[in-house]
Amino acid sequence: MKPLPRRLFLKNAGIAIGLPMLDSMLPSRYLGAAPVTPPRRMVCIGVPFGFDPAAFVPVTTGRDYTLPSHLAHLAAHRNDFTVISGLSHPNTGGGGHKAEAVMLTGAPYPDYSHNLKNTISVDQAFAIRFRGETRYESLTLTTQGPSLSVTANGVSIPAMDRPSAVFKKLFLTATPAEMEADLRRIDEGRSMLDFVKDRAKSLNSQVSSADRQRIDEYFESVRDVERQLKMTREWVNQPKPKVIGGEPRDIADGQQQKAKFQLMVDMIYLALITDSTRSISLMTFGMHHDLSHHGKEPKKLAQCRQVEVELIQAFGGLLDKLKAAKEGGTSLLDSTMMLMTSNLRDGNTHWTYNLPTILAGGGFRHGQHLAFNKPYLEQVNQELNPTPAAKSNPEKKIPLMGQDQQPLCNLYTSMLKKGGVEIDRFSTATGPLEGLV
Repeated sequence: MKPLPRRLFLKNAGIAIGLPMLDSMLPSRYLGAAPVTPPRRMVCIGVPFGFDPAAFVPVTTGRDYTLPSHLAHLAAHRNDFTVISGLSHPNTGGGGHKAEAVMLTGAPYPDYSHNLKNTISVDQAFAIRFRGETRYESLTLTTQGPSLSVTANGVSIPAMDRPSAVFKKLFLTATPAEMEADLRRIDEGRSMLDFVKDRAKSLNSQVSSADRQRIDEYFESVRDVERQLKMTREWVNQPKPKVIGGEPRDIADGQQQKAKFQLMVDMIYLALITDSTRSISLMTFGMHHDLSHHGKEPKKLAQCRQVEVELIQAFGGLLDKLKAAKEGGTSLLDSTMMLMTSNLRDGNTHWTYNLPTILAGGGFRHGQHLAFNKPYLEQVNQELNPTPAAKSNPEKKIPLMGQDQQPLCNLYTSMLKKGGVEIDRFSTATGPLEGLV
């Protein structure tokens, strides 16, 4: 029996549903060849306002570090990620939101009053290496705010900000009017899967019972996204409630922001499991600006932390799905480098150093906290357990750069090399990141 083609689609009219990697697609199953090595993938998630350091940065290093409150939500994946502190982009000024433009590029931006000459972003440096191997070279997404992705010419790539548009791009192949009609059918409760069910039944006779279970799980993910899209489209048509009292401006839209981010995370999963692309960037949560500038006011700080927790929980949910998805005898997480980082330490300080960073999956040996700025850890400890001296001088600052830090682009260099890109240094890197196995 011949293996099924790797790029197998269930098609009907304007619908084309790609399938995940199945055992029945592997030639080794039938021909006795060596196992197929899954392709490498990269997902870069940018958080524009960073994270509250006391809740995010571990106060000890190595493999026996204690998970801080934020990372406790990722406890099930402790050995699937590395948390890294003490990373920075050199020459990006004294701080500010404009550093978002160089989050994935590391291009020097010492004076924000002048025009930026940007350079290629790490996701695009990865994407062009595998040009032509997938339907889409890359996906550039945002829940709100600018794109993270930049071309080799320094031009920002427009980001898609509507989950329904990403859904169309992945699954609907007809004209815009026909695609809108298909989405209306989803609104009416019909699934795309209804249109390809006969072909799906025929496929079941060609695959193993394990593959059938995998297909059923994938189809359930598609149905779940369709249900969420329907609810989101209905919500958009509802008037927003009037703001009561003096709550921060972004609270009224908080649930929509959370739902939109979750949908974008689901789109990332569907894009990866169907091998529609291998390079994805996502700018997240641009709507809690006021909360991130909390001034350590307890109520606003608690609300800001809750927004950050929701983001981390959604990130953890994506890790769950990727780890459960099997591909060539391993998990999709093993072949996917999942990066989450920021242009700011946290929104309250605007500092563009000590950037919070998590790298998950991708075949690295994880389960550790790598720290490159020990004075920073001392400061975090002071914030958690302030001494009398620290209480008398709470705003004492630490060195911005130096021997205790490494360029964030060192991590990008390691990721590119792991992904099969032949490179010695990316952008402002001095080499691969020390300690990352």
